[in-house]
Amino acid sequence: MIAKPIRCRHAKAQTLLLAGIVGLAAVSTASALRATTLERMSLDQLAQAAGMIVRARCITTSSLWENGSIWTFSEFGLVERFKGSPPQRIRVRVPGGRVGHISMRVEAAPQFRPGDDAVLFLEAAADGSYGVTAWAEGTFRVRQASASSGQAFVTQDSGALAVFDPATRRFRSEGTHNLPWEEFRRQLVNALSHTSAGGLR
Repeated sequence: MIAKPIRCRHAKAQTLLLAGIVGLAAVSTASALRATTLERMSLDQLAQAAGMIVRARCITTSSLWENGSIWTFSEFGLVERFKGSPPQRIRVRVPGGRVGHISMRVEAAPQFRPGDDAVLFLEAAADGSYGVTAWAEGTFRVRQASASSGQAFVTQDSGALAVFDPATRRFRSEGTHNLPWEEFRRQLVNALSHTSAGGLR
């Protein structure tokens, strides 16, 4: 099943991508929603759009049917707060996942596993969970170089995707790749200082 291309800038609009897949389970045991179009957002834009920004570690994940679609809920433990007032346990919802023999994947929607360390740009959902702002663009993975070095590097999920640049009207793959954690953190705090919400408190 192919979804029509739409731009997924904010979590509130992203649920539109799932329209029309109610019959998914009846026709296939493995499906992918393709042709998602993400519009390139700068770190400043992401910081402005997100209601909450955290560094968190994934504890558990589970998938379930909701209104005819599969959603995956991941519980994260708070590591560091950058914006907003996050709880110690953060429930993040993303479209797609696997329930029984039925699986669904939405391109550009991040996938999490227990143990994942990430900086997440989040927006509150009505059920008390959070959606990821611009999906892959609002997900930054933190990777330790080695247990002994103590060095960490940050890579943005959207770095592996072709993202639409409205300035040039072209698709290009870029984003944050293997940026040292302290440099990424500095850039994020600087981006937050440019928003009306201010920076760290």
